This record gives sequence, C-alpha cells and structure tokens, in this order.
Amino acid sequence: MEDSKKTLYPVSMIGTGPGDPELLTVKAQKRMKDADYILYDCLPATFVLKEAGENATVKYINRHPENGPVTEDILEVARDLYFEGKKVVRIKAGDAMMFNGGGIDSRRLSEMGVEIEVIPGLTAACAASNIFSIPITEKYESNSIIYAIGDDIKDDYRHFRDIAHMFRNGTTLALYMAYDNLKNIFNVFKEEGISGEMPVAITANVSLKGQKCAICTIDTVFDVIEKKELFAPFVFFIGQHVNKNETGRN
Repeated sequence: MEDSKKTLYPVSMIGTGPGDPELLTVKAQKRMKDADYILYDCLPATFVLKEAGENATVKYINRHPENGPVTEDILEVARDLYFEGKKVVRIKAGDAMMFNGGGIDSRRLSEMGVEIEVIPGLTAACAASNIFSIPITEKYESNSIIYAIGDDIKDDYRHFRDIAHMFRNGTTLALYMAYDNLKNIFNVFKEEGISGEMPVAITANVSLKGQKCAICTIDTVFDVIEKKELFAPFVFFIGQHVNKNETGRN
C-alpha cells in the first residue's frame, strides 16, 4: 500500500541582512530559489525579493494596523502551508534573532508543531562597520561591543547608565532605532561622566542606494546629521575607537 503521508519541509526563517541582496547568505538564496511560498511583513524584505524562485508565491501579510487591516497571522499562514507539504520561507529583517522577534516566532512555530530552521542574516551594525571600515573593537585595547536598541525605553534610561561605564574599558556601542531618543541617551552618558568629545559614527541606509557615513562627537551629532543630510534608518556607533579610520569616510 502506498504511503500517502506528505513530506514536510522545515519552515525557513531567513534574515534579510541590511537590504543589499548580495549580502544574503548562500543558504538563504538557495531557500528562496527553492521555495513554494515566501511570506514577509517588513519593508527590508522588498529589497531581496528578486532572489525569489520563478515558481514561488510571494505574499505580503500586514501586521501593522496603521498600515491597513490585519486579516492574517503570518505564522498561522506558515503553519498551514507547512502541513500542506509546501516549502515555506518566512523573511525577517536584518538578523532574525537581533531585535526582530525571531525567538518569539521560533517558539510559536514550535508550539504549533512546525519544524523550523533559522538562517542567519547580517545584522546592520556588522554590515556598517565593515562597509565603512569602522573599528568596533581594537586589538589589544578593546575586546567588547554592545548592541542596543533605543526606540522603546521603559526603564528611565537605567540600561544606558550602565552602558556608559563600559566606555571606560574601550567598549563600543552599536545603537539601533534610537534617533528619537538620541538626545536623552547622550545626556544620560554625559551625566555619567562621558565627555561630549566621545567619537560617534553615524551610518545611514546601510548597504542601500544613498548609504552614508559621517564621523562626529556626542556634542555635534545633530549638527552633522543636518549638515550632511543624513536620513534614517540609522545605526550609531559610539566609542573611543570608531573614528580611527576616519579619512575618506565623510
């Protein structure tokens, strides 16, 4: 008797990286070429969709009420397709496990009985530090970097007060989604004794058309953003080493 049980393929959760499709991993490209369905709910995914295979159904699922009706749950759609035996790619911005809810998605899918694989993406800070030759560590001088998000601060900036003390050990801070709170964050640093001359590298639209980088200080960051006409999305690097390759970057 023929076994009619469907073959089930793990749902592939893929990080887009910062946007440039050439920075996708080879494995991510292979999964997109081979997919039956590609599901996405984030703007950065649009930059890499050209890697989709000819036979893939590409589906946008809105999860932001401000952008229109939310009619479907992207993970429930992925689950249903998985049990139909489809090869499913679920796209996440950047790296799925870096500020993008990949852990939550992984747990939910597992609870639904869905096998998953998570394919790393190149997070924006790593991409920016390489593209613009920004030293985020310095051999024999600094061996640590902190990644932090600055868009939804609910602890009265206590976390950033702790980070301020790490600068004295040469630590670099990579700061995501922080423009609206940047003034307050930098004021907290200065309250904790960090000089207004502390170097800052501003990176904008990393890996995309119009990407830019500028070197400044905590005290001059907003003037430089205005003067050089820099626009979000930003990643900021703060630390004593980030300006060491400054020549030619401004």
